[in-house]
Amino acid sequence: MDLHAVAIALLALITINTKMMMPFGYVGVVQDERKCQYLRPSRMLKIRCFEMNLREVPQYLKSSVEILDLAFNRIKKLKRNSFERYTSIKILVLYENKIQSVESGTFAPLTSLEEIDLSNNALVSIPLEIFQLPSLRNLYVDSNELFNLDRDLQVLETPIQAPLEYLNVADCGLEDLPDLGVLPKLWQINASSNPLTDLTVDTLANMCNLRTMDLTKTEISDCALQQVNRYLRYIGASSKYVPISLDDLDNTKCPDPYNATVNSTTYQSCKAEAELAKVLSWRWWTIAVAAALAVLGTRILK
Repeated sequence: MDLHAVAIALLALITINTKMMMPFGYVGVVQDERKCQYLRPSRMLKIRCFEMNLREVPQYLKSSVEILDLAFNRIKKLKRNSFERYTSIKILVLYENKIQSVESGTFAPLTSLEEIDLSNNALVSIPLEIFQLPSLRNLYVDSNELFNLDRDLQVLETPIQAPLEYLNVADCGLEDLPDLGVLPKLWQINASSNPLTDLTVDTLANMCNLRTMDLTKTEISDCALQQVNRYLRYIGASSKYVPISLDDLDNTKCPDPYNATVNSTTYQSCKAEAELAKVLSWRWWTIAVAAALAVLGTRILK
């Protein structure tokens, strides 16, 4: 008999026996990797491991991934080494997992991270190291019961390093807005569906560039909502999602405090930081354009 044919027959027999010995529903590492989709939207490498019953962050993906989608899995814990291989991630989606705990240092390697979605998990706080990520602009932590957040924020180092522009803390069981210090770039915050009981305009002084705010389905008093609504309009922001009473409350009972707010030290400090950021950004672009023109000029001369 042909030895080649015998070898093929033996290999087939071993494969069949191995599959029969595997428990029903077993999915090997290679099969998992095949299920993850490799895409390139906007020239960025996106890996989509959506709804794969994963219990931890897979370590066999391409390390150059820039968008990692791990939504709808069964991950309960993020470990220190979960993202050590994936330092190029810009967008991280962990929506609808079962994340309960995050080891210290988990997000430290993600210095390029611009957006993270941790919504619909089992978190009781936000890992404070997230607020020190130097590129983070968008943070979604909605639909987590953040009972320990106020306590943990007492030791938060401020000003935070993350240049936050969008923050979603909707449906998190919050009684107060989280105090993250001065946020000169924050333009949108969603705090809806929280048992917020009171909110003063002074609280918004550290969000001097706020453009829209969602306070629907909260327990904030009519007076406080009216004050916030008028304050947002005063600074040129949208008050569309700040519900108010049909009848304006008398100014003697519910005075407008926004003049004191915009003249406060906190507000002025926030504005100063925002202007400084604009100047630095303009200088960076000027230097980048000058360098590009210099390179182009050198090539033309050659």
